[in-house]
Amino acid sequence: MSGTAQHLDTIESLCVLPFPDADSPAGYESSGPGHHLVTLLLAPAGNAADTPTAEIEDQFESEREALSLLLTTRGWGPPDRLALTGAALRAADARLPAPWDLLVHTVPDIHLWHRADRWTGIGTAHHGPGLPLALIAFTTTEDPP
Repeated sequence: MSGTAQHLDTIESLCVLPFPDADSPAGYESSGPGHHLVTLLLAPAGNAADTPTAEIEDQFESEREALSLLLTTRGWGPPDRLALTGAALRAADARLPAPWDLLVHTVPDIHLWHRADRWTGIGTAHHGPGLPLALIAFTTTEDPP
């Protein structure tokens, strides 16, 4: 099975996976009441000379676009594209529920679907200087900020 096919299976499984009663580990591998968040791809830490950051960002963007297209053709419909930068500014004054509390500070924009009482999305997390990029997927019952 290709990486894209595995990522697609992971995203679709998030939509039916029951939510736990308590929070599990934080970060980009977490679950809790009303949410799941997983890492699909993780870039190598640091800036390798043979793999520039721009190249990795392009690879992750291509994978996100491919996954969005596949989900669209599987009957999900086209995604909403939501910029989270404004939500990060608004979040400074209010506590957001998981996973939005983490997403608004690390993911500039997401592809988002609303299906079966859950919001499901994919995006690229920008952790910060020297930290790896991550292509993430999530599902939550909490409305976007």
